Amino acid sequence: MTAINRPVESFQVTSDLVAESDMLRLDAGFYNREAIEAIALLKRSGMGVKTLGELAERVFIPPRFRRVYVDAARGVPFLQGSHVVHFDPSDIKYLSKTAHVRLERWIIRSGWILITCSGTVGRVTMAPQQWDGWAASQHILRVIPEPDAACPPGYLATFLASPLGRVQLTARIYGAVVDELTEEQARSVLVPVAVTDEEQEQVKRIDELAQRSVRQRGEAVRSAQEAMGRLTALLPQPEVPKAPHFEQFENLANSLRRVP
Repeated sequence: MTAINRPVESFQVTSDLVAESDMLRLDAGFYNREAIEAIALLKRSGMGVKTLGELAERVFIPPRFRRVYVDAARGVPFLQGSHVVHFDPSDIKYLSKTAHVRLERWIIRSGWILITCSGTVGRVTMAPQQWDGWAASQHILRVIPEPDAACPPGYLATFLASPLGRVQLTARIYGAVVDELTEEQARSVLVPVAVTDEEQEQVKRIDELAQRSVRQRGEAVRSAQEAMGRLTALLPQPEVPKAPHFEQFENLANSLRRVP
């Protein structure tokens, strides 16, 4: 049997870096070289550095739950991880408003920063106005920006989506089959903060541009929806039959209350 030669990447880390690790990990993958270099660049930038946990009001992942889907009239739009990068998700499902106890645990608000934390980790977006009050999967980590913080939400979202931010989000993912990012790992991401007046002006400008992009995305979605609505009014549409015994299934789910 012929041996296959595969290149092996090797790099050095200091013993201090291993000793400072809160878990004393010895596996090479934990000491992501790109993340180490990114953190070194941030510290050499001259800007201040704080953790995401220090800058955000809250960083959290909601609990797992069993989902009961219903039609749009009876439910709340439900975002999944794949929807985070979409302007107008076309395959939205709806969670029952009555079959889930404490549904508010999965509700998101406009202006929150959403980060995929399972599977494809590290996709970042700001929730636009049209997503306000929607529900979102436990595979999406939420960052609630701190009001009047040193890092306004648009700037913070832009940094987390940048190479220096994303490499930190993905540096310490775990999972034998599916990659996962924890709340603590997200909170530990280092973020540059303005120190000088010039840096503060740049941070403000970045935030304004990011916020504008979210508003323009919402405007584009509304225009597309209006165009579709006009087309629907202009042309006859096929009738989509409802699933048989739909109401009975939802009533049964409500009565059992098995969804946490």
